[in-house]
Amino acid sequence: MTERRKKILNKLLKANPSEEEQKMLNLVIERITIDMAEFYEKFYNAEGAGAIVYAPKSEDNTMFYLTVEHLANAVEDMSSRDMKELADIMRKAIVKAETINPKIEALFILQDPNYLSLIHYDKNEKKTIQDG
Repeated sequence: MTERRKKILNKLLKANPSEEEQKMLNLVIERITIDMAEFYEKFYNAEGAGAIVYAPKSEDNTMFYLTVEHLANAVEDMSSRDMKELADIMRKAIVKAETINPKIEALFILQDPNYLSLIHYDKNEKKTIQDG
């Protein structure tokens, strides 16, 4: 990851963003989901149902795809470590991934050290719905 990119992400991912910063972050997330919805369909067709995960602060993989099987493994891991809220978000991701139509929808998980957010994008409505 370039230094410039790290600086931008650190500005966007503050622990306590102001209302204006939160709006900006939401717009950035929405723009990314619009751009990446096409890639979601390709992943879905190649790997099966799942979600694209963004981990912007990760040093190794800032983006990867988790199939429903991998999401289920993550639920078990989080549950065993008493991370109930995070496990619930992953359970929601599994339900959504199993029912999604990849031609018109995309599913993303934004993973940050402080939170986990489930993002569902509907291409027809051009709308992003966040949960978590």
